[in-house]
Amino acid sequence: MRKLSKMRSATGIRAVCDVAHDMGIDPEEVLENTGLLRQDLVGTNSKVTWLQEIQTIRNIVRLAPHDIGLGSRAGRKMHPFTHGVYGFVLLTAPTLRVSAQLSLDYMQLSTGLTTYTVEDSGDRMLIKLDMTELPPEAHTFAIEAQSVITMEFIREMLEAPDFNDMVVETPHTDAHYVQDMASAIGVTVKGSSPGFALSFSSAQLDQPLPKSDPATFQYCVEQCQILLEQQDAQPDLWSQKVRQTILDNIEDDLNIQTVAAMLATTERTLRRRLSEEKTSFRELYLDARLSRAHHLLEISGLHVDRVSWLVGYAEPASFVRAFTKRFGRSPGQVRPHKTPVGTS
Repeated sequence: MRKLSKMRSATGIRAVCDVAHDMGIDPEEVLENTGLLRQDLVGTNSKVTWLQEIQTIRNIVRLAPHDIGLGSRAGRKMHPFTHGVYGFVLLTAPTLRVSAQLSLDYMQLSTGLTTYTVEDSGDRMLIKLDMTELPPEAHTFAIEAQSVITMEFIREMLEAPDFNDMVVETPHTDAHYVQDMASAIGVTVKGSSPGFALSFSSAQLDQPLPKSDPATFQYCVEQCQILLEQQDAQPDLWSQKVRQTILDNIEDDLNIQTVAAMLATTERTLRRRLSEEKTSFRELYLDARLSRAHHLLEISGLHVDRVSWLVGYAEPASFVRAFTKRFGRSPGQVRPHKTPVGTS
């Protein structure tokens, strides 16, 4: 299973803080509940966790008057060269198809917020983003940021890129929302889609890239492989192990004692490890259950009672109260009312 990095570059959080500053929001407020200070983000070697980055996105979405456009702004601050050797290996690839494959092979080195898959139907390439583990508040930010970052890479690789055939897909059904997102990203956005994705024409995928350099490309591939092996040798973060254990057993009524046993540790040690990573079992458990519920409602349109059971709630009423408190909308309001929407 493809996965994201255990520890990641602070590039994404720096971009979020810069967007906040541009909007007149104190960057320190964006770092609230992350355990990070601005000085922790200085330097090319500064590292953060995925959960810390997600918390900064939650914070700026909460603090900003409107969440549409935040991801696009952040994406434009993350120039391809800020992605380190991962960025260079994509930029120096011989073709766009090879670059796309390498982005999958070395996904663990990326600053992406989600995992994704690439499908080629012959005339179209589809990049499908897996939002399953991403909190719903970050969905709009993530699809915008990924779209803009992808476009920035293509601009750097091609002399005169044409994005007229690029389409961003979202399950959102509100026409105004879709139009606003299209304006923020600068391409066509298609609403009422089965999930989140980017699609392109396959016409240029195998054409030689004018800026490709074989020697530099080979060196970058070797460096990426070394970094990947180093990351694989690092132990998983406890917060990531706990969150994954919860998601793998989402239908069960779990507690910290049970999860500690599953992870072959003691409750006391687990509490301490999570505290060191600036989180708690309660926060991870609630977030995992409600985020999965939001995803199921948003994508599948399952009945609320069914979703409550699937994420481990014995009483639908308790689920509805927790969900509404967490997202400010009831589960019924999140279920899609499918009507064709789109914009060009």
